[in-house]
Amino acid sequence: MELEKLAERLGLDVEDIEELLELYVETTASDLAELKGAIEAKDAQLAHAKAHSIKGGSGNLGLDIMYELAKEIDDRARVNHLDGLESKVQILQETFKSLAEDFKKDN
Repeated sequence: MELEKLAERLGLDVEDIEELLELYVETTASDLAELKGAIEAKDAQLAHAKAHSIKGGSGNLGLDIMYELAKEIDDRARVNHLDGLESKVQILQETFKSLAEDFKKDN
């Protein structure tokens, strides 16, 4: 991830982007753990809330792949259709892990 390009696209300083990404990583890690638990517990309301949170944070930072994955989970959880979402959450977690590792390399 090139922080300079992201900062320019969002109209922020690189330092501001670094702070936002640190907060995003912390929040999203927690949200992902809760999302996984909600799917396992068949709690559509919590799954929707956590996927929606991940979608919002990802969208605000222009992290399109994370946004699209979270949106798909959010859309399905909102209508209580949780079947098969375990694999989508796994892909979301793997994508997030890669993103977080890239951020740590750049930071």
